[in-house]
Amino acid sequence: MNANNLGLALMMRKLLHTCPELSGKERVTMGNIHNFLKEYTTLQLERKDGWLIARHIEDDSLPTIAFRADMDAIPGESGPRHGCGHDGHSAVLCGLALELEGMKLGKNICLIFQHAEETGAGAKMIADGLSSVDVIFGLHNIPGHPKGTLLIRDECFACASCGMIVSIKGRPAHAAYPGDGANPAEALSRLVLELPGMIEDILNGSDRLLMHTVVGLNLGGENFGLSASEGKLCLTLRGHRQADIDMLIESVKARAETLCACRDMSYTFELRDVFPDTTNHEAAVSEACKIWKQAGMPMKTLAEPMRWSEDFGWYLKKFPGMFFGIGSGENAPGLHTADYEFDDGLIEPAVDAFMTLARNIAL
Repeated sequence: MNANNLGLALMMRKLLHTCPELSGKERVTMGNIHNFLKEYTTLQLERKDGWLIARHIEDDSLPTIAFRADMDAIPGESGPRHGCGHDGHSAVLCGLALELEGMKLGKNICLIFQHAEETGAGAKMIADGLSSVDVIFGLHNIPGHPKGTLLIRDECFACASCGMIVSIKGRPAHAAYPGDGANPAEALSRLVLELPGMIEDILNGSDRLLMHTVVGLNLGGENFGLSASEGKLCLTLRGHRQADIDMLIESVKARAETLCACRDMSYTFELRDVFPDTTNHEAAVSEACKIWKQAGMPMKTLAEPMRWSEDFGWYLKKFPGMFFGIGSGENAPGLHTADYEFDDGLIEPAVDAFMTLARNIAL
């Protein structure tokens, strides 16, 4: 990577780190990226409602490679903070933009600076309106692996997941006569206890991952004279395949309906933060690995998909492509932890990984 370009990308990372913004509110962040690209590149800029696309266009008839970076922050105890490294991801894409200046690649390049990855909303919004992309690539820094090593997986790279809220409404009653009302406690408890069995039935002996995590269970309050009449169960559902999660959702709904019907209670469901499985395309993985191997770049195949989710999967449902990781060090602080900050030493190898694909991938 050109030394001057690296210096500018490092400067950009530090600037973005000072203005963390939550999903859907990345106005200052996007403005900083737009101003940087306008000052230092000749890319065609398309500023959208919440995100930014920068294009290196050589000829409209040529194929297009897209590269994507996210830019939102996460909530912290003292406000928003870049605890997942999206400031670094955006700085990497800014570095790639600088490297593209004056290049003749025989193809067009589309750089996507995406909002709202943490909620799963940004990629779907962009992918739904994106066209004329022949292949798309994205990356994430991943602690616990050798620094600068490209982390590869065929098929599923990161799990599908969603938040599920089950709300049950019964009838209040005096605590001395709970039978006069309908208390959701038993129904909610049964759902929690029966979820492992539902998962076991769906997997039917398969080694695929399908799991649930109880993140909240709310019922009644501290009024000791009143039997609870409303309750809420909040779950995170997670798995290698979206189809398995869909089956689990239907199983929970069916069981809730049965439990509520027995006591004349009503229920509602809500899904939040829906992420698809991020499943790579075999041809894209094969071609990228061949190119990186020829360039002498260090690679490591992951033994299993990442359990966290990544909304890049929405792009992969529409376009061929690949999502990969870059190791940030075996002893680096974990993502979303208090001590985490993106390692600036990853910018150069990440830009080089993208640029090597831009130069060499055959379309």
